[in-house]
Amino acid sequence: MGFKYFATNVFLTYAITFKSVYADDDYITQLPINLYQSADITPQNADFDKENNKFIAHPGWYNDIEVHYYKFHINGGTSLSEIPIQDFYLMTTDGTLDGAVGNPIISYYNGGEDVGKGYSDYMNLKLVTVPQDYVADTYKSVGDITTHSQDATVTDTNIYMNIPVVPNDSTLQHPNNKSELAPINPIPVWYKGNEVHTYLFEVTDESAAEHFAYTRPGNEEGFEITVADFVNDDGTLKDAPIWFMNGYTRGVVPGVNGGGPDPAGHKNIIGVDRGDVGYSPIWRLHWIMTLPLNYNANEISNPSQLFQDGVTTQPLDVWVNCPNAGRNGKVNMDKKESFETEIDASDSSTWILGTTIPMSGVQEVSFTSSANGLEESTVSTETNGGGVYQYELSSCDIAPSATLVEVEYADDTIRTIEVDDIEERSCDGMEDMKDNMASSSTEEAPSDMAMAPSEDMDTMNSATSSLFTVGSSILAASVVSVMLL
Repeated sequence: MGFKYFATNVFLTYAITFKSVYADDDYITQLPINLYQSADITPQNADFDKENNKFIAHPGWYNDIEVHYYKFHINGGTSLSEIPIQDFYLMTTDGTLDGAVGNPIISYYNGGEDVGKGYSDYMNLKLVTVPQDYVADTYKSVGDITTHSQDATVTDTNIYMNIPVVPNDSTLQHPNNKSELAPINPIPVWYKGNEVHTYLFEVTDESAAEHFAYTRPGNEEGFEITVADFVNDDGTLKDAPIWFMNGYTRGVVPGVNGGGPDPAGHKNIIGVDRGDVGYSPIWRLHWIMTLPLNYNANEISNPSQLFQDGVTTQPLDVWVNCPNAGRNGKVNMDKKESFETEIDASDSSTWILGTTIPMSGVQEVSFTSSANGLEESTVSTETNGGGVYQYELSSCDIAPSATLVEVEYADDTIRTIEVDDIEERSCDGMEDMKDNMASSSTEEAPSDMAMAPSEDMDTMNSATSSLFTVGSSILAASVVSVMLL
């Protein structure tokens, strides 16, 4: 709906008829602690730079091109329709955005009891028409508006905004130059008599983008307010998928080719960006359950690669506000067009990567090789905190004449991989060494080398225990469908 049409006042207009209260009745003297500033490390704040009061720009892949995004509020539940939308009141002397005066007002804050009772990063713009002699910032709470209902008429614009409430004076890291700040200014708003800060990213109508363009000094490319259709006609939100690769770490050098929120993990993958049909800042997590054999960092960077043998995914009831920002970057030079689908036993080893149950905590996983159910050989490892296993299976730990390797978890087979060229493996020296080690070992030492996690695996488990920056807490909560705070 365009601004000119909007200005004709054909929107539903109604006078506020709430019960009368005294002005200032809903004011508070001290703000709750913003979720990002909580002393406890939580999924919501683990990647927030508390020391510098800064939101980090995380890299990911968008159809083989590097893209950056910020991470804001996390919502979990059984459906997208459960995510609330709160009201955003803007005073105006003429009933349009042209007549806007003073700071806007919000009903809920991103902290304290408001979280879970109505707070949302996503807001519905409502215009409050006030007298011509209204003094800017006379109203500082929803209570002030309702108290002066005889002088305040609310117009529901049906314009929606992605405008998270952030810690006051917090900043945004520049995606393309990490030592600088993004050229986005906050919008101060009133909450129960207190000034709090917000950042605006997406709106559903061009008129709102034009009005709030003052928050983009310099008009730098990649930082425009995006007009995106992320709300349905019935007022429920729309999402877009993100394929969560960040729990895996093989081949990552943090700060060089890692992703985010965990810089030690792989880059996540999306298929839509600003300007694309279907773009939404509200991302639903799709967990990568299995990856191809010998997979290394950044070999997959496009959603089309996720529909091939060796890759399986699982959608989760977790939604994260992750608006894209900044100029898109380099094309992925590490992309791989094809992958092994069978274990080649003539190779010394094969990396097997996957997940038991997303965010299930540390679990034991076994790799059992056999030929028609006979002559079995089993080795084991532990997952990291997200249920992710990344195991280098030695060909010498595969049973002679084996045709299959089965990945087992909790007495169930969760993956079956065919074995090829078993007759080509060369393990005589390795078998002798293992026999000698077994005969000289103590009870405390493992008799099978493969049973003991390798130093590399220990390093991976340590690096990825945070996953989606303490992601195990995030997605473990999603399994039981509770609100993620």
